[in-house]
Amino acid sequence: MNPHALSWFELPAVDLDRAFTFYHTILNGHVRMGTFGSAPLVLFDVPFKTGEAVGGALVKRDDLQPTTSGPVIYLNCFGKLGAVVARVQAAGGTVIIPELDLGAFGFSAIIIDSEGNKVGLLSNEA
Repeated sequence: MNPHALSWFELPAVDLDRAFTFYHTILNGHVRMGTFGSAPLVLFDVPFKTGEAVGGALVKRDDLQPTTSGPVIYLNCFGKLGAVVARVQAAGGTVIIPELDLGAFGFSAIIIDSEGNKVGLLSNEA
């Protein structure tokens, strides 16, 4: 049983190859191409099988469309937030909020990804 409030998330993608390139670039390789059944997807590189973290993917489905409204999913930066944010624009995204100091909770930023989703970034390092 997963001990987390969130079990799995899916971010919609219009173009999975573009989405893979974007997230591979900004997260320094912490995504991988995969499939579920016969459907391709881009998996975020977390140990969700062991229950240590929540897993998620970028998916291309007719019933999902990228959006900047609605819930915001925050992704682990796996390092310094500033370095990740610095790669966003060149990778095809937009930085909405470059950095917020969350005190004991670390640092966050909010971006629009290459697909048009509003996504949060979290790190313990500025």
